[in-house]
Amino acid sequence: MTLSVVVISFNQRLLIERLIGQLLDQSFAPDDYEVIVVECNSQDQTADWLLAQSDARLRPVILSHDCNRSAARNRGILESRGRIVVMIDGDHTISPDFLVRHSDAHAPGVRAIVGKSIFAPDPEYRAISTYLDGSGAAKLPIGTMLPGRYFLTRNCSVPRDVLIDIGLFDEQFDQWGGEDLDLGVRLERAGVPIIGAPQALAVHHHFRTLQEVMRVIEAYGAGSIPRLLGKHPQLFRELNLDWLYHNPFQPDQFSRPTRLLHRLLCSALIYTTMLSIAQSLRRFRLPRVLLDYLHLRQYAKGYCRAAGPKL
Repeated sequence: MTLSVVVISFNQRLLIERLIGQLLDQSFAPDDYEVIVVECNSQDQTADWLLAQSDARLRPVILSHDCNRSAARNRGILESRGRIVVMIDGDHTISPDFLVRHSDAHAPGVRAIVGKSIFAPDPEYRAISTYLDGSGAAKLPIGTMLPGRYFLTRNCSVPRDVLIDIGLFDEQFDQWGGEDLDLGVRLERAGVPIIGAPQALAVHHHFRTLQEVMRVIEAYGAGSIPRLLGKHPQLFRELNLDWLYHNPFQPDQFSRPTRLLHRLLCSALIYTTMLSIAQSLRRFRLPRVLLDYLHLRQYAKGYCRAAGPKL
């Protein structure tokens, strides 16, 4: 078998039903792929719906306990039988050639593939959606080898043997974010090329307001970044945290005036003013530098809250 698609599910029944229907209606050879759905103790009868389906390609894995994203994905990978594992988040929609695109992207040899994920159009979320759609791999030319920090699991594929060899996902990442970046860095370290494949397109339908995104990013900074830096110190610079005055890997890097300027930029007054401007203009395309600032300030704040002096 060539492909095993792994989807994790938690209280997303309607979205999961739609995605599973699309996965079972692919132009890829029907007998050459399977769809594994790891159901993480949802309370919306997702498990009942999955067990009622008759398509032999659909293999539900029903868990009676809550688990984090890393543990759920690991369970799906271990249950898989395909040579290549495709991972797609349940809140996405895909076209009938989605699996063909992923399979074809692996033809040149062993590699990890990052497909393209874009938000469905919605004018209320235009500013943040446009910003996120243009982040990560989208900033680089098509076909460029990606750094490990750009690896995202919401739409990706990796040879199963490679995932097993590097130790699967780190289940100590128990909040949103971090587990995919960590896996990407380990893929890069193992010499596995990470290639962007925008032709493997998925559309994201889970919208968050700008304020919600900022809260999630701060929680990511507090819950995931300290562990990431403990495992991969080089990420301090790659994540643009090297300007922090308490960089534990390079102390006393900046002069006192520079440190004071950094603290001013990260002050609550400047942040709330910039956030208010961005929120009032959320229906428009905003300068990337504004959203870059908000993004960096929030995960730096979360990191500092967890690991060092307060911003």
